[in-house]
Amino acid sequence: MGLIYFGSVMDGALKIRNKNALVLDLQSLEGKEIEIRISKKKKTRSNEQNRYYWGVVVPIVKQGLIDAGYSREKINNSEIIHELLKSMFCPKEELINEDTGEILVLPPTTTSNSTSQMMDYFEDIKRWCAENLGVYIPEPNEQTSLFVD
Repeated sequence: MGLIYFGSVMDGALKIRNKNALVLDLQSLEGKEIEIRISKKKKTRSNEQNRYYWGVVVPIVKQGLIDAGYSREKINNSEIIHELLKSMFCPKEELINEDTGEILVLPPTTTSNSTSQMMDYFEDIKRWCAENLGVYIPEPNEQTSLFVD
């Protein structure tokens, strides 16, 4: 993925936050070919999305898997469900050694997802749950009721 620095453009000039670290990193690349990309900073996933994921999506998926006959002992915590969902619905990234061409496949992650990428991730999970487990996962702000006899 490379090094990432944040800044802003003011009056046509680039203002970099933590410029000293950037200078040190550039010095470490002396003599190497580099690629520079400039893009608008994306909004990373929100705290509300995290709460929805861990408080609604993951528990419903876990119960759906148990109800479908998967071993309760094997899926005994939320982190295992999270790893399963990432492996199913997050793209894997490749890390290429520029000197040898060797490629390492990095494990999937949701850490750097934007808010829209997280919504796509949720939709993929919801669709899979509906089709494969017969489970409905409510929308983040959907009012639901619990009926207890």
